[in-house]
Amino acid sequence: MRSRLLVVAGAIALVAPLVAVPAATAGDGGAASSGASGTSTSQSDGKKPWLPATGGWFNDPWGSQEAKFRIERQIVDAIRHARKGSKIRIAVYSFDRTNVAKALINAHDRGVSVQVLHNDHQYTTAMKMLKHALGTNRAKSSWDYTCKTGCRSEQGVLHDKIYLFEHTGGAKNVVMTGSANLTGNAAIHQFNDLLVKSEVPNLYDTLLGLFWELKKDKTAKPLYEHKVLRDYQLWVMPHPRTTEKNDPVMQILRPVQCQGAAGGTGTAGRTKIRVSMHAWNGSRGTYIARRLRNLYAQGCDVKVLWALGGTTMKNTIGMSTPRGTVPRHSDSYNTDCDELQEVDMYSHQKYLTISGHYGDDRSASYVFTGSSNWTHSGISGDEMILRAKGPHLVTQWNRNFDFIWDHRSRPVGDSPGPSFDPPPPVCDTTPTARAARPTTTQDLAFSGRYWEGD
Repeated sequence: MRSRLLVVAGAIALVAPLVAVPAATAGDGGAASSGASGTSTSQSDGKKPWLPATGGWFNDPWGSQEAKFRIERQIVDAIRHARKGSKIRIAVYSFDRTNVAKALINAHDRGVSVQVLHNDHQYTTAMKMLKHALGTNRAKSSWDYTCKTGCRSEQGVLHDKIYLFEHTGGAKNVVMTGSANLTGNAAIHQFNDLLVKSEVPNLYDTLLGLFWELKKDKTAKPLYEHKVLRDYQLWVMPHPRTTEKNDPVMQILRPVQCQGAAGGTGTAGRTKIRVSMHAWNGSRGTYIARRLRNLYAQGCDVKVLWALGGTTMKNTIGMSTPRGTVPRHSDSYNTDCDELQEVDMYSHQKYLTISGHYGDDRSASYVFTGSSNWTHSGISGDEMILRAKGPHLVTQWNRNFDFIWDHRSRPVGDSPGPSFDPPPPVCDTTPTARAARPTTTQDLAFSGRYWEGD
């Protein structure tokens, strides 16, 4: 978490085109927003204003240039269309995209208030550009500020990924959040997700309140908050004195009932659960894995993906049940064949979907996304989990899950295998490296210049 991210010049040089591109269909890698409303193009007839395309957005680091930078493009488009006199507020862990910095500076120059919060693990060219152009005085209308360790937490880091637009194009109260940082790594080496919502004043105001707390760069009271809105729920970390009983994720999973899914949800009456988790380990990851394995044993349709999984967690989720073992895949790869077998392509997502019987609701549809990994660090710093409801959202996130499962991951244990397209290279190593580390797809080093352990 605290290690300095090393960004290669080639990643910075890969600047995506900033022209708007409509959301791709599921046929384009299955990683685009499907069923997104609105439009992601500028007004073509001179009358209708630009609108952000709402719903779920997903990039594909293995895909085309458009597919790689699909999430970044949504954010840049909203920056470019921000109205004069309106406000843009961003809180993000990592930021090295100079093209995004230029878009924010241009917005500031045309009269938009731009306020950006960073974590202090890096000081990139893009951050220097913003500080020079906006200044660091948080009393002014525009500024760029780096928190000292966490912003509102006692320790840890600012790990939220919050993008708020007061008025962009023809839309007000626009919220974007998910797993994506503003880095070349996020597009070129990671799978990420982004939820885009517009005209949601209750959610916008709630996240604006969180932003104001982060802006103070002081320990918040209370540290942990659980906010229940009409269509959303928000879990704000850090979560002090976490146990298996009071863990927010365990509380999220506790109401799941595996039988009786109705109303077009679930799978043949079984509640359907999908997990794509960047980092999932430690004692916390183990008891979450045990809960998911027990839900599978009770009849839930469960599948899980991870990039970095701890040994105990993997042993726990992989234990046999009367129904067999939980289907599970890993999506981390060494594709550049470096001798140390360091991971350079992987998922950075932190999402969970639930479709089916949840509490008293037999036709629930929920997406849980945000910044929080299933690790100890996932609840110790400035982190958030957002629950959004709606079958269309679950469909979008599950299509992304299925695409990664079928085409961009590999089976763990006795799980059914995918047909990876294109297949990753078979890496040959030198005799010295081979002696130090056997060359297998399972024996990977989760380190190196492309690995973000956050």
